[in-house]
Amino acid sequence: MISRYKALMIIAGVVLLAMPAAATYAADRPLTGAFSYEGNGDCLFSTGNSTYSGTLYAGGRYPVAFTVDLPQDAIVKYQRYYVYWAWSRRDQQTVYPTIAVTREPVPTSPLEPVSRYVDNKGFSSPSDFYSGMDTFSGGTLSPGKNEVTLEVENAGEGNSTFVIQGIGIIAVYESPSSPKGLVIVEEGCDMLYNSFGITPQMATSRVDFSHDVDTDHLKKASLELVAPSGGYSRSDIIRKNALYVNSQEKPDLPSFFTVILDLVFPNAQGKEWTDVFFSDQQQQIGIDTRDVTPYITKRSNFIAVQDRGDYLLLTNAILHIEYA
Repeated sequence: MISRYKALMIIAGVVLLAMPAAATYAADRPLTGAFSYEGNGDCLFSTGNSTYSGTLYAGGRYPVAFTVDLPQDAIVKYQRYYVYWAWSRRDQQTVYPTIAVTREPVPTSPLEPVSRYVDNKGFSSPSDFYSGMDTFSGGTLSPGKNEVTLEVENAGEGNSTFVIQGIGIIAVYESPSSPKGLVIVEEGCDMLYNSFGITPQMATSRVDFSHDVDTDHLKKASLELVAPSGGYSRSDIIRKNALYVNSQEKPDLPSFFTVILDLVFPNAQGKEWTDVFFSDQQQQIGIDTRDVTPYITKRSNFIAVQDRGDYLLLTNAILHIEYA
């Protein structure tokens, strides 16, 4: 049983983050740069044993356990706890959730709410409720093996309810024994759905990585994406989502010449993948991790995530560059 001792952090969305006016199934709330680190080190992201919570009523609690292993010489530079929530309402009224978080073992300092990212489908209907991601800091991880349990409580009043799709932890750390590299962390919440008049092109969220990359010494580039609901669809849709890495529009040439260009310069036009996320009814956080080394350029790297009938929330993008 989780200890009653907790840091009750009530997050008011209107205070923590000024919400943009737009809110639709289109890509209108792109991810933004949260942190970057260049030097000897690495990063770790985990969702522990997260599963779908079902409806969390006022006073209800939801725990997730994590085992986080860090090198013995690790010094944590950036650490966040992510709470992925959806369907926040009071009866049939759209409201922001009131969330409290407890961490065990009890940290020496309370968890602090940092930001709230919110989106909704943006048109009048009986189910236009908010979904989002809240971030917390505190309770720094230590070198070696960390056993951590986070518990989310619905600290709202009356009939306030929401669901939790899972919890995540990220740690970016310096480590003299690790290779030199670059870590870029982007965060947000962009609700994407190719439906109700939103085309796939409109439901395409772009993420720009502004840091230059030393491609002369590039050894490996890894991209990790987090998208609650991504990959989980009740209908059997083929190519239901897509990921583009530095992928440009094909030149306006006859198809024969386009094929020749792709053969001669296979990486010049970037890369496209489809069906990149996987989740199911119980594990509803879609995660995609892949090697993107051949497609990284010296500067102006970007990715784009497109919905083609899947429905997803794009919340995290982590690019890790490792140098030789």
